[in-house]
Amino acid sequence: MYTYIDSLEDLTILNKELLEKPYVGVDTEFRRTTKDNMRLALLQVNDGEEIYLIDAILIDNPEDNCNFLYSDTVIKVFHSCKEDLEAVYSWTGHKMVNLFDTQIANAFLGGNFSIGYQGLVEEKLGIKLDKKETRSNWIRRPLTDSQLSYAVSDVEYLIHLYLEQKRLLTIAEKMRWYKEDLELLISRIFLPNIISGEISCPITKSEEKDLLNQFDDIVLNISKEICVNPTLFFSKRFQKEFIRLALTKGTEEACKEITPWRRELIKKPVDSLLLEI
Repeated sequence: MYTYIDSLEDLTILNKELLEKPYVGVDTEFRRTTKDNMRLALLQVNDGEEIYLIDAILIDNPEDNCNFLYSDTVIKVFHSCKEDLEAVYSWTGHKMVNLFDTQIANAFLGGNFSIGYQGLVEEKLGIKLDKKETRSNWIRRPLTDSQLSYAVSDVEYLIHLYLEQKRLLTIAEKMRWYKEDLELLISRIFLPNIISGEISCPITKSEEKDLLNQFDDIVLNISKEICVNPTLFFSKRFQKEFIRLALTKGTEEACKEITPWRRELIKKPVDSLLLEI
């Protein structure tokens, strides 16, 4: 069951209710034609008791009636939040705060770094969700019953996943790590051009290849020890950038580009590795 919100008056009432909630599950449906051209079509919200489908086509301008999205007290739970944040921004002109991402949390708990929402629900809850409306036209109205059912399922289990992942992250003492990564992700969504051009390598290709193999071994060993997905910890692509920066400007400078928790784990072994060159 769900409630369809298609007027500013109803959104105003809902916003006041959601501002009282400790957390809500959120997902979006949108149309994107280019990197910078995105239009939000539907905003799905699960408050733990009821699911709401907010029609962003019929409510073209939400004005100040989506404050729950920017509230410091209401946690917004997403799965793979990057495009969702961009879609919400295209509708409201505001950047969201106080978020939780179940995809990132899964990787911090040793799971697949790129797993989709449907895959995570099936893996953790044994529930298989329908994917057939993934590429649907969400701009056209009216939406079909199949589209509405799909939209509801996309937020139906987010809160359950969030509560369990939060518990496990707390037990594993990884909540600080998780928050540092999420803050970095959000900052890069709205400030994407952090690295300008590829860093040149001061050693031969053969030497660099050998060095990267050794660095990858370090990454895999640390990832196994702390039970964090290795791609989340240090992807192959970023390993190359990091090592080149460390070789040209020093490990201390390279470590400024990574989160504090990674710095604590990686600086000493990288210092030792580069001393051998």
